[in-house]
Amino acid sequence: MNRIARLCASAVAVRVARLTPAVGLGFLVTLATATAQDLNIPRPVDELERELATAPMKIASAKISRPNAKGDITLKAEVSFGGQAPYRVKLRRAQPGAEEFNNRPRYDLAAYELQKLFLDPAEYIVPPTALRTVPLPELLPYAPAARPTFEGSDEVFVVLQYWLHEVKVIEDVYDAQRFDADFPYARNIGQLNVFTLLIAHGDSNVGNFLISRATSAARVFSIDNGVAFAFNQSDRGELWKPIRVNRIPSETVKRLRGITKDELDRRLGIVGTWRRENGHWVAVSSSVNLNANRGVRFKGDLVQMGLTRSEINDVWRRLKRLLDDVDAGEIGVTIGLPRPK
Repeated sequence: MNRIARLCASAVAVRVARLTPAVGLGFLVTLATATAQDLNIPRPVDELERELATAPMKIASAKISRPNAKGDITLKAEVSFGGQAPYRVKLRRAQPGAEEFNNRPRYDLAAYELQKLFLDPAEYIVPPTALRTVPLPELLPYAPAARPTFEGSDEVFVVLQYWLHEVKVIEDVYDAQRFDADFPYARNIGQLNVFTLLIAHGDSNVGNFLISRATSAARVFSIDNGVAFAFNQSDRGELWKPIRVNRIPSETVKRLRGITKDELDRRLGIVGTWRRENGHWVAVSSSVNLNANRGVRFKGDLVQMGLTRSEINDVWRRLKRLLDDVDAGEIGVTIGLPRPK
């Protein structure tokens, strides 16, 4: 922690000491969560989103992220955005057509957007993620097998995801004993499980879920969400597909109740639209779904990606079923802080 952070923490501690015990403790929990988020994602999420999606980029270096994983094409890359010093991102290219098992960029973007419906940036489960294009010649030195994603352009669509700081890989980020004893950890795990349920996460391989090294708040993250929503029957493990915990945060339940079907259609039906101009794909704003029954859609020089009507309906059904289980008492709700033991 730097000098400014220590001074801020000291000032906060003085203020908290003047609060009532219950309020003060709750404030400290919130502060601990925010501090852990800063540790794992040191820069503002909105800035990172803009850089990943639109800033001029140049790949400084890259190598296969998991060299021991058969067929892995994900790159651990050092990338400069807007001429700034490079920083690390996960870079995964789309295959031609952008609709291959465990490599549907629209799923990565939909998962990132879905979390925004019930989480604030300081508690995001999926790190900042964007979808953009890279000219094939710039990618070939690091991915010799890369090919253009769509006809009419030599560009490759790639998913970029911010590389988290101060996280570790463990066998299973869910520890039932810690869940019962550690409120901040239970809050984060509960939110993670709601997220994985809603997207029907179907890949629980070790390394797809990470936990912060900051034990005071224990942030947890889901960094690989390509086997989700639909077409996800596989042998990769479905440990996180159902609800594993016996209670979830009351604030999460409240925000879930506020989600409407129209909002799901609007936020997830279109995750990106691009127009082909002189052989280049240019991101454009669009609220018109070119074909709600397809995930990758074409119309003239336009290509669009998003969840299909069927996939969104499935998300809606899972959401309603979760709330029904809460109302029936089958899933508990954590209200406030547990009593000190």
